Amino acid sequence: MRQRRKSDSPEIQIAPMIDCVFLMLVYFMTTSSLEKSEADLPCPAGEAGVMTDPLPAVDEQTLAISNEGEVDWNGSLFDLHALSDPDRLASRLLAFKETCDSAGSEPVLRISPSEDAPHQAIVTLLDCVSGTGIESIHFP
Repeated sequence: MRQRRKSDSPEIQIAPMIDCVFLMLVYFMTTSSLEKSEADLPCPAGEAGVMTDPLPAVDEQTLAISNEGEVDWNGSLFDLHALSDPDRLASRLLAFKETCDSAGSEPVLRISPSEDAPHQAIVTLLDCVSGTGIESIHFP
């Protein structure tokens, strides 16, 4: 009669391995944290900690130039012929860029001049934008 040969390969106990995997899964689920919530993101503030011109949360903005050379940005008007408005516009553009940078997105500007907009207003607006470091500018 023939005798059966014992198999030479050892058996691997899989139940303790599964237990270890589940323990590691529970450990990593309890110790890891999710992405930052919106409350943890920094928000640029104006003087005295209050924003005077709130920025929308969109990283693409449209600036419309009227026939008189005024820039309309989400309801805020900037007269580029006045002495202080180009500086106010430049500071708001810089705040927009800083907000996009902190959110990890690229700021995009769409400049939409009217048909009879003065060329000097477009040049002044581009001067304001060039000082902020915003590189993505489009004309429709």
